[in-house]
Amino acid sequence: MKRKQIYTGLWASLLLLAPAVTSATSTHATDIQTGQQSVATSQLSASQSTSSQVASNQLVETSRQSQGVASRSQVTEVPAKTAQTTNEQPAKSAAKAVLNRDYQGALKRGAQQLVASQDTEVWSALALISSGAQLTTVQKATFHQVFAEELTGMAGHYSATDLERLTIGIAAIGEDPTQFNGVNLIAEIIKKAATAGITGQVYGIIALSTQDYGSQANQTINQLIDLVLKQQNTAGGWAFFGSVSDLDITGMTMSALGMHRDQPKVQSALDRAVALLKTTGFVKTTGGFLIPGGFSTEENSNSTAMAILGLAAAGVNPATTFVGDKGATPITNLIAYQKADGQFRWMMGNDDGALSMSTEQAVYALGQYDYLLKGKGSIYNFKKVVPEPDPKPKPDPKPAPAPKPSIPGKKPAGESSASSSSEVDLDKQLPKQPINEADEVPLTGTTATQDALPQTGHQSVWGSVLAGLFILLGVASYQTRRLKQR
Repeated sequence: MKRKQIYTGLWASLLLLAPAVTSATSTHATDIQTGQQSVATSQLSASQSTSSQVASNQLVETSRQSQGVASRSQVTEVPAKTAQTTNEQPAKSAAKAVLNRDYQGALKRGAQQLVASQDTEVWSALALISSGAQLTTVQKATFHQVFAEELTGMAGHYSATDLERLTIGIAAIGEDPTQFNGVNLIAEIIKKAATAGITGQVYGIIALSTQDYGSQANQTINQLIDLVLKQQNTAGGWAFFGSVSDLDITGMTMSALGMHRDQPKVQSALDRAVALLKTTGFVKTTGGFLIPGGFSTEENSNSTAMAILGLAAAGVNPATTFVGDKGATPITNLIAYQKADGQFRWMMGNDDGALSMSTEQAVYALGQYDYLLKGKGSIYNFKKVVPEPDPKPKPDPKPAPAPKPSIPGKKPAGESSASSSSEVDLDKQLPKQPINEADEVPLTGTTATQDALPQTGHQSVWGSVLAGLFILLGVASYQTRRLKQR
């Protein structure tokens, strides 16, 4: 009978203890489940973010491919919708088809023609490089040999323009003009450019600006800029001789000054030259340029190409700043000179003249236009950009004391379970203590979930169990003493 009363007391104590254990265990399970759901939600969000990024990248790539196709197929001004209704409006479509705006196609065909014709002029090298073509080792070696033979043929009797032209070609193929075939072309240009004519001064600025050649070269550039600015006429242009502006010389000069727009008075001089081309040089009916003078009294591809070169080098878009009748621009005008084989005529519809020279100038003028649209600067700039090394971090003269390790408490709802910058990673700051396998408590969920457990987690569960056992023993002892007293 006494033993039965003891067991009854024990069961009563267990019944009293059960709600507390169940509540604590339930809270523990709920917290773990909530943490797992939080981690799962984070993983799902990350997965969705990655999927969205992949989809976004695919969309961008598709858009780029579409733009590339559009660029290659944009030979005429006729949009797709108009092309579908060609039968309804044949006259209007035919008129628009004359304006070819595919400058990239014209640029590529012109460069291919120069390669096919085995043109080894300095200007051919410049045209190929500015078109985006990559010269082969054989092509570079061929250009090198031609330039070296030409320099040797001068037998020490160098003119400023010869030196400057060769310097441009040598820099274009990636070689050093300061030590080419035993001659320092830069030093010779510095000696001769200032006393040369307008072309020697203009191309002196260009040649000395192809690379960084030191302080003496920079001083010469400044000197040449001052000389060229003084020769600008009242109309805003430059002339080979006399006072009447010449389109070719004006375009060449603008291309040189365009490399130094940060210099005083250069931008204002360029603005005056642009105004001249707008008011006097631009032919609205064709989209080309013409200032009748000693060299030509008719429109030609060379003069239009030099005007385009100068405008684009000065940061002016010739296709939007100069728009003539029916949408004609200098770009559509220049492209109209191109033959089916990629060559550019000198005169419209006429195969007479130096077509190789016309092709070279047209290609590198379109190359400069392409550089403008892509923000690449001057086609004459062959300076190699060397990335600056990151500066070494300087040690803090007064390092902050190491923070004391602390165990983070319960995180507010919605706060990330990752440690903040002010918290200390205990795994890094304190040595790990050996763990007794018998005392280790298996937990479910991720590490992030465990870190986020509140005070009512597994520590409280086992604390409640121990407390219940003490209560159970106390009740049992009390019942035993009462029975003995009876």
